[in-house]
Amino acid sequence: MFNIQDNSAQSLFQKLIDYSGCGTTPMHMPGHKRNSEGIKFLEELGAKYDITEIDGFDDLHQPEGVLGDAMKKAASLWKSNNCFFLVNGSTCGVLATVSAASKLCGSGKIIMARNCHRSVYNAAELNDLTPIYIAPQTVEGFGFCGSIAPKDIELSVRDNPGTPVILTSPTYEGVTSNLAEIAVICHMYGSPLIVDEAHGAHLDLSSVFVGGAIHAGADIAVQSLHKTLTGLTQTGLLHLSGGLIPKEDILRELAVFETSSPSYLLMASIDGTRELIEERGSELFKAWKNRLDRFDSLVTPLQNLRLPGHSDPFDCQKKTNKAGYVRRGIETGAVYGFDRSKILISCEGTDTSGAVLMDKLRSRFGIECEMAACRYVVAMTGLLDSDENLERLGRSLCELDKEIRGTAPRVPFTAPKIPPRRTSVSEARKSETKTILLKDARGRVSAEFVWAYPPGIPLIVPGEELTDETIRSLVIQRESGVSLHSTAGGMPKTLCVLI
Repeated sequence: MFNIQDNSAQSLFQKLIDYSGCGTTPMHMPGHKRNSEGIKFLEELGAKYDITEIDGFDDLHQPEGVLGDAMKKAASLWKSNNCFFLVNGSTCGVLATVSAASKLCGSGKIIMARNCHRSVYNAAELNDLTPIYIAPQTVEGFGFCGSIAPKDIELSVRDNPGTPVILTSPTYEGVTSNLAEIAVICHMYGSPLIVDEAHGAHLDLSSVFVGGAIHAGADIAVQSLHKTLTGLTQTGLLHLSGGLIPKEDILRELAVFETSSPSYLLMASIDGTRELIEERGSELFKAWKNRLDRFDSLVTPLQNLRLPGHSDPFDCQKKTNKAGYVRRGIETGAVYGFDRSKILISCEGTDTSGAVLMDKLRSRFGIECEMAACRYVVAMTGLLDSDENLERLGRSLCELDKEIRGTAPRVPFTAPKIPPRRTSVSEARKSETKTILLKDARGRVSAEFVWAYPPGIPLIVPGEELTDETIRSLVIQRESGVSLHSTAGGMPKTLCVLI
């Protein structure tokens, strides 16, 4: 018979391998009974390792055995006090942390960056919190959000001491904020700092990529392991440090927002990622850096397309000359730090758009990028990328750059100002509504969220006025090919508004 105690030093995946060959009769779920022979999708998806919370394999919501050990190992690697596995994505981690922090602090408010993921907005709505928005700085000439300024955080926490603070770092575009200074400010006023670090699980695991939330002193960091590392899609980690939020409060909220039937395939990939980094991290991160260095050299000659942080370094990066070309550089104080695992391809000042550029990369060169905004495309690299992938992208951009033409200077697209709040989200949800065309929505009050996906950041929140600037921004994005969504599903044509 299988004895889990005899294999305590092994990874969770190795334990699943051992168990699959032990001959135990599975008179429990799942219904495929690990019998995948001749059924291709079950064989390919690894159903023989797909178990439920049986004896010897612990309980995700009361981890005291193999899962508890795996979480301790992850906490040790990432240097947090406590670590919790997430199998419902970073979203469930955000929902749980905001709920725990808001109940503990009891202010009925949350200080949040306006460019937070919609899961933060959902958490605020579920907990009936009044948001105090912090607008990120603007990266002039490129149309994406910069860092959150520590002084803006201080103004808010000074007036609302103890209120939880949440922001995103790094952002979808790779911009990081000065988390160390922000953490000190938050703690001076008794406010816990929560960082949505879904795109930054790789930070501070080597000297190659730095600027992570845990090292900076955040109370909670929520990470996705599938975005840049090797966890299967939907996996993540919730890190807890400091003493402002008790571990028991996090466990209670995770029991609400995370499934009671966790996938052991997903959890094995979380533990496997930890093991891979411990065993080969130095080698893999060095190779990742070298890949990006070669890519930067390859794209240095670009004349029309610009790659902030790569062909055009920010002030926060070291500026060097490569391949005989003088790198232009971007003089801005709006970017505190940049995660160069992200590749932003800006077509600002040219005759093309982000959506068109992304389509050309897909249709002509077989390259599928992460997202397209009005005037830029985001390409993501990862720990197990290949030299060929980066070289192919670089050469494709060089070829497209020769076809693209510069245009006369024009006002670049920027996010509109935060619109006036006319009522709370909860009141807007309870009010009578009607659906109207977007062109007729000026001056009305929105009854729904509107967001571009990806990245899933709300552009309009229920209860906010639909200003001329907001409508104009939506129209520009729609006409540029950006994928706009709304709660009721009517975007990009119609909106639900209050009567």
